Amino acid sequence: MTEKKFLSFILTEGILLAVLGLGMLMLPKITTITFGMMLCLGFIIYGVYKTINAFMMRNYIRHFVLNMLLGIMLAAAGVLLFMAPMFNLVLITSIIGVYFLIESISSTAFAIQNRKTLYLWWANIVVSVMQFLLGLIIIIGLPSTALWVVGVLAGINFLIAGMTMISMFIATKYAYNA
Repeated sequence: MTEKKFLSFILTEGILLAVLGLGMLMLPKITTITFGMMLCLGFIIYGVYKTINAFMMRNYIRHFVLNMLLGIMLAAAGVLLFMAPMFNLVLITSIIGVYFLIESISSTAFAIQNRKTLYLWWANIVVSVMQFLLGLIIIIGLPSTALWVVGVLAGINFLIAGMTMISMFIATKYAYNA
């Protein structure tokens, strides 16, 4: 593959990610609900696969019944979450909120522990405080935050990834032309 073709793929992917990110940010409820449904579908499909696989491999694995039970439980969880979409979204959002809270505590501990080694260690504390506040907003705002958190976070991630790829394309193009 030539460098020009490679760069055009980078630009195309960057534009696609940026457009998808903007779409997710404009329609966070649809993005969040779609994510929840896809998660349910993934549980169901993987659960059915795991159950069938355990049954087919019963002569080759020792505890195939445990694998079958796990598969049945995954499929059942997918069906239950699919039948209760608001619970599904609240559960996903709660996990995200708790993640931000725990990550902020971990980042703060890391920064304080390494303050003599790291230059600008305090910047990590600032980010940690913002992570903690974000986690708190998500948790306190439940159940209403469940309708937009996943969509907004995914949209921001896609938009930043797309802008980064477009920037890499522009910088690389400039470097080759300079």
